[in-house]
Amino acid sequence: MGLFNKMAVELADRRSGRRYGNVQMTWEGPFDITLQGSSTDRYQRGSDSVAVEQFNGKVRDWGSRVNAALGPSITSEGIKGTKLRNSIRDNYKYEYGEVYRIGFSFKREGVFVHKGVGRGYVMRNGVVVKISKTPGHNRFPKPWFNRIIDSMIPDLEKIIVDYSDNVVINTLRIYIR
Repeated sequence: MGLFNKMAVELADRRSGRRYGNVQMTWEGPFDITLQGSSTDRYQRGSDSVAVEQFNGKVRDWGSRVNAALGPSITSEGIKGTKLRNSIRDNYKYEYGEVYRIGFSFKREGVFVHKGVGRGYVMRNGVVVKISKTPGHNRFPKPWFNRIIDSMIPDLEKIIVDYSDNVVINTLRIYIR
């Protein structure tokens, strides 16, 4: 393999994630919900600063409640340690003073634990498969994230509908798949 090809492969690996044998593990974040609507509507709603601040406060409160619910979910799934629980953060992006994206970030290991993969185990066609030849214990998914988000989305829908009926909630990127 020429030097140019070797550099291209290394660059592709750095961009897309790590490689384990012939199987690639990728980071699938960020995990966020986007509130989609026209910029014109968002701009017009932004002129009522009191309503925008109330809306933003309710959305931030919702994010804090989700964040608070994720900690006990980690414990109830039997995930040991506090690093994952302490790493969970809720993030907000604003346009015209209004929240339009709500995201959650956490340690990368949270995805692996949720799926039951890592250290010689990968996900193939929705099933955890062992690729390592060393003997060891089986890994099982511990779904600590998706069920909490599922249970909390209706509350967010109510907040958004009370604020504006012209906004669509895009939840395609929030779930760990």
